[in-house]
Amino acid sequence: MLLVVVGNVDRPQIERLITNTLAKLPQGNYTWSLPPRLPEGSPAVVIEQRDLPTNYILGYFSGPLANTADYHALRIATSVLTGRMFAEIRTRQNLTYDVHAPFLDRAASAGGLYVSTVAPDTTIQLMRAAIRELQEGLLDPSGLEQMERQFLTEYFLDNETNDAQADFLARAHLYRGDYRTAEKFVEELRAVTPEAVRRVARQYMKGIRFAYVGDPRRLRRDLITRF
Repeated sequence: MLLVVVGNVDRPQIERLITNTLAKLPQGNYTWSLPPRLPEGSPAVVIEQRDLPTNYILGYFSGPLANTADYHALRIATSVLTGRMFAEIRTRQNLTYDVHAPFLDRAASAGGLYVSTVAPDTTIQLMRAAIRELQEGLLDPSGLEQMERQFLTEYFLDNETNDAQADFLARAHLYRGDYRTAEKFVEELRAVTPEAVRRVARQYMKGIRFAYVGDPRRLRRDLITRF
C-alpha cells in the first residue's frame, strides 16, 4: 500500500495512527511496476447506429509511458492540437460545439480525438489536416512558451486542494519511483521544445482507433481509417 498524507499534521502522529490501524493488516509481497505501453495497431473504427441529431466520434492512440521525456511533449502536443481544431472546426467552420484532443494522464498514457458533428466526413478531414500540420511544421517558440505558461497556471490551480496534491505526489511516486520528482514538473515542462512536439506528433499520432455513434450513412469509413 502507498499512503500519501497532505495536511496540517506531522509524521509521528501519522505513524502512530498507522501503527494502530493499517499496520495490523497482513503483510503481502505485491510490488508496483509500470505497465507496458498501450498496444499500437492499424487504424480502425467501431460504428454504432443511433437515431441522433448529431454524430459522436472518439478515437485514441497509444502514448508514451509516464517516466519518459515524451510524456510532457505529448501533453503539450495534444493541447496545441485542441486549440487548432477548435479554431478551425468550431470557430471558422461552425461544424461542432465540442472538439478536442484528450490526453489521458496515466502511467501508460494515451492521446485522442473527440468531436460531435452533423458533418463527420468534412470534420474528419479537417482533423487529419490539423494533425499533419503538427507533424510537418514547427511551433513558434514564443507560442510554445505561452502554452507552457498556461500549463503552469493550470498546474497550480489544479493542485490547490490537499486531495489534488496527494494525488499528484502519489502518481509521481508510482510513475517515477520517487514523490520528489513532482517538484520537477515545472522544469520538465519548460524543457519541451518545438522539435520535441513535432517528433511526438509524428511518433504517436497514428493508428487511431475510433468509435462512431450516430448515422452510418454520413460516415465514409475510408476517411476515418486513414489516421
